[in-house]
Amino acid sequence: MSEKRANSEAPGTPAPLRPAADKPTILQVSRPFLSHAELSYLHASTIPDNKKIAYNQRKHQMYQFLFQIVKTMRFPLRVLSLAMNYYQRYYLFNSFEEQSDMNPENDPLAELEKDPYMVAYTCLFLATKNEDCIKKLREIQAVANKIRDIDGESRSYYRNLNNSNSTVTEVQRKVIMSLEFKLLQVLKFDFLSGAANIPSVDQLVVVFSKQLGLDYKLTMFAWLVAFDIMLTPLSLVIPPHCIALAIVIVALNLKPVDLLAKYGDVGDLEKFGTILENIDSMRDFRCPEPLVNEGIVYILDYYVHQMNFLVLNEYLPTVSADTGKEQIFKFMELKSRFNDLAILSEESVFSPALLKQDNYLRKWDYKVGSKGAARFMIGNKRRRFDEEYSILRPPRPNKA
Repeated sequence: MSEKRANSEAPGTPAPLRPAADKPTILQVSRPFLSHAELSYLHASTIPDNKKIAYNQRKHQMYQFLFQIVKTMRFPLRVLSLAMNYYQRYYLFNSFEEQSDMNPENDPLAELEKDPYMVAYTCLFLATKNEDCIKKLREIQAVANKIRDIDGESRSYYRNLNNSNSTVTEVQRKVIMSLEFKLLQVLKFDFLSGAANIPSVDQLVVVFSKQLGLDYKLTMFAWLVAFDIMLTPLSLVIPPHCIALAIVIVALNLKPVDLLAKYGDVGDLEKFGTILENIDSMRDFRCPEPLVNEGIVYILDYYVHQMNFLVLNEYLPTVSADTGKEQIFKFMELKSRFNDLAILSEESVFSPALLKQDNYLRKWDYKVGSKGAARFMIGNKRRRFDEEYSILRPPRPNKA
């Protein structure tokens, strides 16, 4: 029987073990943040090239859909942020498919799990639990189905999948419960990244702005950027406080004097220049500089390519008052100035060959629990697991 291999694995990767009963056991250590290379590697196997545009369009649609539910049910914005984090993380390990891809000859409930709307329902439901904004599932379904103009008691909606004897609400509930179990395994049961005691990006932006003495317009500008960034996978790459500081630094650099805000004007621009020069990311906000730089570069690149489709665009005049050019040119000019920033190094995940060796990035078998056992834990608890395993499996005596 093979000996324990946990110590030989790289930190953060699952280590297949053989317990005393000789049943397969898999240890999955959570990894809340991934590199851009790892995200691309995972998407290569879950989102085919011919569906990448459809995935991005659908993600925008789900964001607006979830925002309407959050607004109607008066959830805090952090619920929307966490739901989008879950939605994007789910499709790192599960193939993106549309409802049109369903095969009526297969299991109807399993086929409905392909529907991005069902994934969105599930992500929001789990996010409300994690953020202590708990609502009954049927209440969320009622609001969501009303937005989609679906009658929850209709028996004809899923007729093409042989569910004519069940109501929409009943069928949706079964699908959501199944998807939630899968989503929990994708998250490795790690709920710290969205814990209610950890402020979300939109909250941190306001806190940091107050700490630095920014006026209303700059704070409002930063908050709008935070709202737009919720749609992106940046929350899968760097922690929320680093994203928030990156947003504040972008706002200080852009100096949005023409923001269409209800209150006040932008204050002394020279003062804000001094504030920007005196920011020490690690000393003042406990943010490593490469992580903040990663956020800055990503945000600027995102606006350069998506400016016309984002909420911030609705709060800015078409032409900038101080430059006489379209607003996008301010982002492009700032991005060119920041091209030499020291960002995260991806040398360790540069080649596909290296990524293939990472067990965490392999397709997860959701039935592994029925074959043996699967244990999930937070990354910083791995040492405790090693100690527990040593107690349960003492070393064998040496043979004479």
